[in-house]
Amino acid sequence: MILILTVSACKEDTLPVYNGDNYLHFTPGINDVAEVKYNFALDGQTSSETEVAIPVQIRLWGYLPTADIKCSVSVSEKGTTAMESDYVNPKYATFRKGFDVDTLWINVRRRPELLSTDYKLVVDLQNADNGFVVAPAKYAFVTVHVVDEIPNAPVWWETTLALGEYSPIKYRLFNIFMNKVVVDISSYTVDGFKVEVDNFKSWLQENSSIYSEALDVFNSIP
Repeated sequence: MILILTVSACKEDTLPVYNGDNYLHFTPGINDVAEVKYNFALDGQTSSETEVAIPVQIRLWGYLPTADIKCSVSVSEKGTTAMESDYVNPKYATFRKGFDVDTLWINVRRRPELLSTDYKLVVDLQNADNGFVVAPAKYAFVTVHVVDEIPNAPVWWETTLALGEYSPIKYRLFNIFMNKVVVDISSYTVDGFKVEVDNFKSWLQENSSIYSEALDVFNSIP
């Protein structure tokens, strides 16, 4: 009797063996939605990119694939605010054999006018091969939100008078000139930073044909 009860208890506690379809889908975030945000003004290596490849994670449920899985990919009209010139249509995704997560790279572009980029691109994953199914449906699409925005003035701006009054476009252009997002100027002396700003002003004049905002920014610097 004791043996029979023990066996019965073990059966109740044992998880069922997976025997359903092999599912492939975009990886959801903490809010259970598959979405990615990219900010050209802050996320890039140089802060002056015009096109970047954004990684979007794909994962699977089931057994590891023994061959590459190819899925068709399309841009959905529902929820997409991007223009065709804002992105490169990815067309298909390849999930490599032996992986349980992989990446779809989506190329997006910054619009020419600084700080004007703000659009969404909704990408659908479809028609997986090699015995895999794109599911669940709520993870079959990912929303890529692309912006070019400066949310706040950096703390260091209030420690110097060299650049004059703060504006998002001035900070954006200064980051482009510096080829990085400037988060700290503590390594400069007062005179050393003034020299850097003078170089920035010369750069603004030289690049006024590229950036329409350059001359206004130049005139706003003491």
